[in-house]
Amino acid sequence: MVTPMSFGEVTADDRYTALLYCPPGVGKSTAIGLIAEASEGKTLVLDVDRTITKTLKKNEVVKSTDKLYVVRVENRSKNDAQGIEGTFDSWKGIFRDFTPAFLKEYDIRTIAVDNISELERCILSDLGAQGKNKGVPAQADYQYMQFQLVNSLRFMKGLGVNVVWTAWQDVREIINFDGTKYNQLVPKVSAKIVDNICGLCDVVGNIVVNKEGKRGVILEATRTIYAKNQIDSRKACAVEDFVKWEV
Repeated sequence: MVTPMSFGEVTADDRYTALLYCPPGVGKSTAIGLIAEASEGKTLVLDVDRTITKTLKKNEVVKSTDKLYVVRVENRSKNDAQGIEGTFDSWKGIFRDFTPAFLKEYDIRTIAVDNISELERCILSDLGAQGKNKGVPAQADYQYMQFQLVNSLRFMKGLGVNVVWTAWQDVREIINFDGTKYNQLVPKVSAKIVDNICGLCDVVGNIVVNKEGKRGVILEATRTIYAKNQIDSRKACAVEDFVKWEV
């Protein structure tokens, strides 16, 4: 029997799915650390680009990493002789451990991936190395990667935890019906799935740093910035206030 949910039942305690993006070095890993500090429970970070540990151990912005667990995703191509599993199999294998018992035992309330731009490249490099085209990914490899990422996000959304993915920043050209063009900042994700990934997220935010060195997140879309906020009415916020939803 279908039981409808009234709008009054939607609260700030509901889980969210977010994608935060910016150029390298601006603050993706720092944002994850600040979100972990401000969130309930622990945050499990799936580390692809190997930056978060080095960034947060400096204690420059994030003062405590007590609420963080870091699991390294294999970012090398498969090599049986050297005992390297490869990114594609490593990424799929991680999800076998995400059982309700595992999440409860370690009090994991948020799962973060740092970052999916590098994850895409690593998966393609791994699949290409296993192919017959001298390391160059085949067309099917791109499809494997794209379906795997979209399905991974759907899987994480079903775990009952908050999900935070980070990505590098890219620029795409928008062409209007009248032929006029403009550039828009977007997450650096495969063009065929970037709208699918963003569509599955409640929040897409562009991380920026002002002249005083303060980090913020743009949450409202503009002509030149891809963003959205389906949780509250904020158009922007400080990174440390990201999870303080105004519901």
